[in-house]
Amino acid sequence: MKHFKPILLIPILAMFASCDVEFSPNAEWKNIPVVYCVLDQDDDTTYVRVQRCFLGDGDHTQYATMADSIYYPQGEISVLMEEWRMWSDEQGIPQRYGDSPRKIYNFTYTEIVNKEEGPFYNTMQPVFFCPTAGQLDTSYLYCLKVVDNNSGDTIAWAETTLIKGTMSLHKPNNVTLFQFGGTAGSKTCEITWSALRNARQYQPMIRFHYRDFIINRNNSPWDTTITPHHIDIPCNTVKSNMRNSSYTTYLDQNYFLSTIKNAIGNDTCNKNIIDTVDVFIYCCTEDLAAYIYAGNPAGALSQEPFTYTNINGGLGVFAARRHHISFRIGTPISAVSDYVKKLKELHVGF
Repeated sequence: MKHFKPILLIPILAMFASCDVEFSPNAEWKNIPVVYCVLDQDDDTTYVRVQRCFLGDGDHTQYATMADSIYYPQGEISVLMEEWRMWSDEQGIPQRYGDSPRKIYNFTYTEIVNKEEGPFYNTMQPVFFCPTAGQLDTSYLYCLKVVDNNSGDTIAWAETTLIKGTMSLHKPNNVTLFQFGGTAGSKTCEITWSALRNARQYQPMIRFHYRDFIINRNNSPWDTTITPHHIDIPCNTVKSNMRNSSYTTYLDQNYFLSTIKNAIGNDTCNKNIIDTVDVFIYCCTEDLAAYIYAGNPAGALSQEPFTYTNINGGLGVFAARRHHISFRIGTPISAVSDYVKKLKELHVGF
């Protein structure tokens, strides 16, 4: 794991400003890849994004808008991933063993054009992909490599393990149902799940289902149009201490209701409340959790920004997550239940 903190250059620049010496603030250019890849054994395809750091005089935001400043030309680099047998040392850190990898995944270059607008070049974005459906194995260590095709050298690499185990959702369940308990004005729904090995951070997400139910009155009263919708409601993140067998967070009822109302807005056409919700439990490994925290250190005492990376020879992150784990849970269906009454009180068509 590596941490980089920006160095305050103002006092140094002030000293040089008093001297009649010309100098360039830019160091000699180095080939520094920026690599992003997150493994999920439930995905059918694994993607790798590779950029490069840029250096130049003038406005750096102008360089960011140029494709040849931030992207490698097609054919200049290759991306591959090795699958290694592994063992854990005394600190529990996984280590690869053997003279050669068990398997090699070769990634294919492609270009996508749906990149969001922003300060960087966005007409297209080169990525590397490899079909991995049903192939990634939690028993092995994965090593990602970026290779310079001209020299044959590996210019960046990183390792990760996958998240292991089968999760159980203890609460809510189909006996207690998805509903809120407690005193009026501060009701919550308890969400408790079993821990997974190598998962360092969790975030539950509730998917609320409903459907528009529109009667076409120009024809038969039974002629209807039914359109399904869902609203995703994220819960608080929970950090793992790697020792507990289960973890818990609470979803506030007022937050749940206000999120639904804000998502639907002023649409008051007739809606049916679906009698189930999906509970997703997202989780990620320590490297990805640290990378996310570095970008948004909520509650940190230090305001000094820093960058986290686990890429040897470059920047970025290579880690693992799981975002397909979900449980379908029943909800109260009685019109007099507090759950249904609160949804109807939103006055958005339920």
